[in-house]
Amino acid sequence: MPYHPTNDKPSNAMPRLTPMQWSLFAALLLFYGFAVFALTRDYYLRHPPRPLTSAVSGTQAGQGTPGAAPPTFIQREVSGMGAPAVPLTSQDPTQLNDAGDRLFGQKRYAEAIPYYRRVLEIDPANADASNDLGLALYYSGQSAEALKILRAGAERAPDFQRIWLTLGFVSAGSGDQAGARAALEKARALGPDNAIGQEAQRQIDRLSGG
Repeated sequence: MPYHPTNDKPSNAMPRLTPMQWSLFAALLLFYGFAVFALTRDYYLRHPPRPLTSAVSGTQAGQGTPGAAPPTFIQREVSGMGAPAVPLTSQDPTQLNDAGDRLFGQKRYAEAIPYYRRVLEIDPANADASNDLGLALYYSGQSAEALKILRAGAERAPDFQRIWLTLGFVSAGSGDQAGARAALEKARALGPDNAIGQEAQRQIDRLSGG
């Protein structure tokens, strides 16, 4: 015998939607998903994750061993080993700096240099780019140019603690002990209790043979 449904329908039965209602519902879901994606992408472009790297262990200030993690470099997340898909003609300093950081994180210092230089062409007062360019130059064997960039950056941004630590690190590695001590003492004075100030103190102790 064929089954004949009765009129006893459950009270929570789903209402039937017309094709037009389904289309409208799908369009709303698509719009919502796009809006969430756009907002999330915009946030991370403006606020890229930048965990502080740990201090160099077992590397004396002044050695400047290529490949060792510099104690002053704030490294963004690095994914993959390919070249950054950011042209040097870009006008976006955040994306350019991210591209430089990606190469730096892969120890491809010479390749990172043009990206940091491009950032400074767009924004000469960008102390963060000056800091990272100075390190990339130093680890590429261009100590004199590194010091020039770092000193200029520190002069433009005297309250940017990290660049003073980098200047001290590079000065020590270049044989300028007096300049290194002065820069490290400045870095320490700007925040003796934070990670950068504590690293400055460790490097001062090394200069003193402690």
